[in-house]
Amino acid sequence: MSAKKARTVKVAERRPTLTLKGPRLTVLLAYDPDDRMVCAFCPELDLVVEEPTEQEALDALLEAMRLYAEEYANELELYQKSPNRAHHWPYVQAVLAAEDDWDLKALLDVRYGTLQL
Repeated sequence: MSAKKARTVKVAERRPTLTLKGPRLTVLLAYDPDDRMVCAFCPELDLVVEEPTEQEALDALLEAMRLYAEEYANELELYQKSPNRAHHWPYVQAVLAAEDDWDLKALLDVRYGTLQL
């Protein structure tokens, strides 16, 4: 009987990579126990919505972001001259470049808290 050499095959290691694109948009989700509502606030775009659930608040904020970005783009000259709106342009461009909800959600940094008055 002849002895065979064991063959070893080296498999390339793959490491997962998370790719983030565009400027990050912060979303602050706060639960108001008195009103039993969830407030979603995006400080970079000065947008806020209030809905009964976390998912509804997030969905409403995404829609508000899209509508605001479209309005900003349509009135670009006016908004870019505005001292409290001019700095929104990079964020607006990122929202406009998002092809779908997944792309838009990929821009978000969602944080949770409790509303205290």
